[in-house]
Amino acid sequence: MRQISNIQLFSLIVAFEIGSTTLFALGIGAKQDAWIVVLVSFILSFFLLWVYTQIPKYYPNQNFAEILNDCLGVILAKPLLFLYCMYFLSQATHNFYEFGVLIKMTALPETPLLVILYVFIMVMVYMLHKGIEVIARSIEIFLPYLFFLLLAAYFLNMISGEFQLVNLLPILGNGYQPILKELPKVVAFPFGEMVVFLTIYHYLKKKEYIRKITFIAVTVSTFLLLIAQIVFIAVLGPELTASSEIPLLETTLSIHIAMIFTNLDIIGVFIMFIGGYYKTAIHFYGFTLLFTWLMNKSNSKWVIIIFGLALPFLSVLRFESLDDQRWKGMEGGIYSILLYALLPILILLIIKVKKKHNQ
Repeated sequence: MRQISNIQLFSLIVAFEIGSTTLFALGIGAKQDAWIVVLVSFILSFFLLWVYTQIPKYYPNQNFAEILNDCLGVILAKPLLFLYCMYFLSQATHNFYEFGVLIKMTALPETPLLVILYVFIMVMVYMLHKGIEVIARSIEIFLPYLFFLLLAAYFLNMISGEFQLVNLLPILGNGYQPILKELPKVVAFPFGEMVVFLTIYHYLKKKEYIRKITFIAVTVSTFLLLIAQIVFIAVLGPELTASSEIPLLETTLSIHIAMIFTNLDIIGVFIMFIGGYYKTAIHFYGFTLLFTWLMNKSNSKWVIIIFGLALPFLSVLRFESLDDQRWKGMEGGIYSILLYALLPILILLIIKVKKKHNQ
């Protein structure tokens, strides 16, 4: 069976969690307290992460479909596989469309959107066709550059004249209510999306490190997201950050240091490319694995090719514009909570009861 190393799983999780989240001001409904929303959401997500990493502890060498079949039986496992299958495909089209539109807006304004999407899906299909270890190795190479450019962008913003910490004051100026209102959204995105790794954990060589790697990777990602929110608000202010389409790009364009460091939007474009590409790839790979298991097949290559070639059309047909995509991204409600929280918790409880009964 194909396997990935500890550092490769770490790289996949960090790239996935950063993904497109650095492009937005998470929890900006709480205005200058958005960073508090991210921090509290991270703490609350520890329970979900514990659930996601506890399930593979009981079935270290079995994939997600085999786990469901064993603890629920085939009759119940099939509908759940289908639900998760559609959920991951929905997330893949959501991320892919957003990724394509942002690249078109920032780097290739004269290129048709479908052309951009098909160029990238060809690369994605080729990599996924070769297996999880290929995409894991590639992000292992790119991750240091992603770290460097993110930290460089944040640092240059901090030493520029536009960075004003006063924009973060007053802390809790609007009370706790706005923070509490934003928490469910930020727990769901990006932390709840970690549920897709239930389809990938069985590829790890040293499975006893699943929880440790997951917690470290999500902690590192949250640190970067916290800095991002602070920089966005300190540079743009809470009102402009909330209305800005791409806060990351706005902040990098605002960097002017001694007329040497200017027009650094290329940094934002690179971050968008890496984050959007790998987040889409992981969601799409999760979908192809589940669909393959649903069809009782062992090889997912044909699913990757067929649905990969259809993904750009599905994305363009689903969304009319970036605003429409972001509005539909807020949909889901109970459906999303069911898939990333309620069902994993229920599955874990059933596994525990079944194991205890067997003993």
